[in-house]
Amino acid sequence: MTAVLPDRETVKKELIVFLALTFGATYLLELAGIAMYGSGILANKLMIIPMYIPAVSAILCMVYFKSTALTREAKIFLAAFLVASAVSLFEGLFQPILGTIGPLPLCTVIVSVGAFLVVVIQNLDKPKRESLAPARLSFGKNYRYYLGISLIFSALFILGLLISHYAGLALPAQEYNPGMFFTFMGIYLVTFFVAWPKYFGEEYGWRFYLQDRLFALCGGYKGVVLVGLIWGLWHLPLSLMGLNFPANLVMGNLVYLVYAIVVGIIFSYAVLKTESIWVAVLLHAITDSLVVVGYPYLANGQILVAFLPLLVLLGVLAALLLKSKIWIEECPAPASS
Repeated sequence: MTAVLPDRETVKKELIVFLALTFGATYLLELAGIAMYGSGILANKLMIIPMYIPAVSAILCMVYFKSTALTREAKIFLAAFLVASAVSLFEGLFQPILGTIGPLPLCTVIVSVGAFLVVVIQNLDKPKRESLAPARLSFGKNYRYYLGISLIFSALFILGLLISHYAGLALPAQEYNPGMFFTFMGIYLVTFFVAWPKYFGEEYGWRFYLQDRLFALCGGYKGVVLVGLIWGLWHLPLSLMGLNFPANLVMGNLVYLVYAIVVGIIFSYAVLKTESIWVAVLLHAITDSLVVVGYPYLANGQILVAFLPLLVLLGVLAALLLKSKIWIEECPAPASS
């Protein structure tokens, strides 16, 4: 089920307000952090906040513009997401409220898992699942794409890092240990049920709210490129501080924009195929896990030349996905004025 959008002029207004809120809040926070901490902002706890901003902006816009996608079931889940995000942010920035369970704050575990169970329970009931669909909060259809795209994406990502390692393009930060790599990957993926709000926080803004509106205004092909470009530019303040390629700021940030477009195509394709935001949330979690674990144990992806095999492999996948008719067939359209 594609999203039901208002007329073209209202869609433009929604898009402008969403971008103003998302970029305004993110840039103000990050520029203030840079002013206070300089390059130290990259390791500062404040930098967990921006990941939640796109989804919060999308929710505010849905409320303000009275989106028809904001059904009772969608409101219940999005409220649960906001509560889980608030608890996660508080414990991440300050201290655990109820202590910890291993390295994880206990209250965050309880609230985040509970909020995720809300959407699982809703999806088990057909009328509720259908009510979630316009907001892309149902688990959608074509479930095989959850596994298929995730496995292909992960395999190409790992292969790119292995090529860099064996070609001597960049040594890992720690002693090469594939066993430790897969062990830590498993641990990170298990924590998805606790950490999901931060991945949802980005993807609901980009791959639902922004994507549907840009696709309606520009079409699927131009729209998916613009979504990726906007996603990449959203990282700009931290990128200029050396977030991705500190030794090659200019060329590195240009390459990162290409990477954001390439990965965005893969994520968007999965969302269109499943009609659900959850596959993008899963892919984002896999990406961050591969970066966190792969860079230390396989190859340092922050060295620009070592990043290129990965970019080429994912670029080939993105190019193949662009051949699909889904970019035309599944694009939402604005209502007639």
